[in-house]
Amino acid sequence: MDGLEPALPGPAARAAYLYHVSELSQAEVAARLGVSRATVHNLLREARETGLVRVSFDPHLLGRADQARDLATAYGLEQAVVLPSDDPEAALRAAAGMVPELVPQGATLGVAWGETVYRLAQRLPQMRRPDLTIVQMVGSMASPYGFNAEDCSTLIAARLGAACVNLHAPAVLSDPSLVARLAREPIIARQLDTLARCDAALFAVGLASRESHIVQSGVADLDTLADYHGRGAAGVVAGRFIDGEGRPMSGSLDGRLIGIPPEGLLRIPRRIVVTFGAARADALAAALRGGFATHLVTDAAAAEAMAPRLPVSPRDAGP
Repeated sequence: MDGLEPALPGPAARAAYLYHVSELSQAEVAARLGVSRATVHNLLREARETGLVRVSFDPHLLGRADQARDLATAYGLEQAVVLPSDDPEAALRAAAGMVPELVPQGATLGVAWGETVYRLAQRLPQMRRPDLTIVQMVGSMASPYGFNAEDCSTLIAARLGAACVNLHAPAVLSDPSLVARLAREPIIARQLDTLARCDAALFAVGLASRESHIVQSGVADLDTLADYHGRGAAGVVAGRFIDGEGRPMSGSLDGRLIGIPPEGLLRIPRRIVVTFGAARADALAAALRGGFATHLVTDAAAAEAMAPRLPVSPRDAGP
């Protein structure tokens, strides 16, 4: 037996110790005590009812719940989750555990690319969801990060046990007429049609800076970045620049990108945004103003940085 367990008075205390302190499952506790799982369940209930076990909330956790509520109210989100930011790895693992629950049964899930999405994909629980179809939302591109758009969608499909439809086309071309012709090719046309029928989307919000993935991958060069940035670009959503109000921006990339357009993304019923860090607060706030998210998973650092930017103060809005 473990630690203090033999000295504890009564089976309820021993069951509670094994379950809450030793972190055994109810089945393991039942085996250890030589009783049924139903008996363990009753013993754990007795431990709570008699005060042997007390449930309390971390005030920091409650504060994050308030942050999530404020974000959801201010931006009209169906759901917002704010995770602790003191342990980025733990936050990413927690987000990976939540995302599959946000994807409806039988959905066609569009997936963008980027470091956050790829790292999230690596940490997704191994599941069996043959009801899902994962679709690559942006075309392919060279990447200095050791992964690309196909890797994101393929890895997510593999982790979730889902079907996968990759977009076998470059993310950007030099001539809009080439994009139009390529989009009419039967294979690409079928893939784009599948993309247009997505029920859900998963993406992160990128920076409108030299560190942006679309700059580092060569989709936009520094002159293009300077042009968009000079006209107020605040962030990047699915490979497209948006301004501070979340409006898609016109510019030299018009007609040259292959992938879901902003209006197509906005038509998807469930849009799951996963974005962390205070550095992305402005970009994330812009995307939320533009209505790009229905569900948000972020961290306390981003939520705290966004608090002064909330369009409505929920606590001051009155009844």
